[in-house]
Amino acid sequence: MTMRIVTSDIPAGDPGRGVYAYRVGDKVSADAVTANGWEDYVASPSSKAGQTAAATAAGQETPAPAGKEAK
Repeated sequence: MTMRIVTSDIPAGDPGRGVYAYRVGDKVSADAVTANGWEDYVASPSSKAGQTAAATAAGQETPAPAGKEAK
């Protein structure tokens, strides 16, 4: 299953309530992205945007260099 990384919070329900289907850095299936029209909220895990979102969610300022594990 192909996964995408959430790059900006995906709201759920009524706007402005602070309820989210997914938060930055979460992984979501590509099928769910397509089915719900969330293409503007996600990126490939191998993209710079996807890596930055995952690093941000993990409390890091920048992603770990390729081949290195984030601390």
